[in-house]
Amino acid sequence: MTRKPEDLQTRLLQALGAVSALLEQENALLTSGQWQDVEKLLPRKRELMQALHKLLPAAKAQPLTAEQRSARISPETEAAFKHFNTLVRTNDALLQSAMAAQDTLIKLVLEDAVQVQRTGYGASGGYAMGAHTSALALRSDV
Repeated sequence: MTRKPEDLQTRLLQALGAVSALLEQENALLTSGQWQDVEKLLPRKRELMQALHKLLPAAKAQPLTAEQRSARISPETEAAFKHFNTLVRTNDALLQSAMAAQDTLIKLVLEDAVQVQRTGYGASGGYAMGAHTSALALRSDV
């Protein structure tokens, strides 16, 4: 059973619309710093991307020329792909930014933890900085 090109384009538009809507949601979460909520979208994102991938011709080794595209793809589908590609680029930039921010946050937390470990009490009862502050001195004359 072969699919009609119109049926395939309709299904392709629906799949692109679903993935694009999810990417818009994910981008909004990333923009507002709600990184943990992005993870909740991952299973649905995988599912939608797999469905889209199945609709795309897998055997095409070479990209279509402009003439081939206009003959095979409707202007509506072309616009949906352009919007999708824009969302993907934005999503990639936001994900890279979120990973960099989390990396910076982790480094700050670790640096603070190392700093706390180095701070202790010295023989006079005041703070002492150094690598060998694990002993507690109760009297300054000892």
